[in-house]
Amino acid sequence: METGNENWLRCALQDKIHQPYRQSLIQGYEAVQQAALNAGAYGMVISGAGPTLLALMDVTNADAVEKAMAAAWMEFGVKADVRAIGLDTQGAQIST
Repeated sequence: METGNENWLRCALQDKIHQPYRQSLIQGYEAVQQAALNAGAYGMVISGAGPTLLALMDVTNADAVEKAMAAAWMEFGVKADVRAIGLDTQGAQIST
């Protein structure tokens, strides 16, 4: 992500180890992924134990990707909380 090389990011998001096996357990996964990609996402991954799907995109496509993913979930009757959030560039901070 630091380099800004979209092709590297697209390649890095194509997990071949756990994602192909876990995505079949998530109803609507392929439709949501395709909606995100069609709206401009570089890729989508299963985050953590699976309750979260993470799509990465350029900020200019954030609204379109958010709306496309939400619409795809609705087609499957899945109530999803879809949010476009920015990256934290500050890191952890200690406050007293």
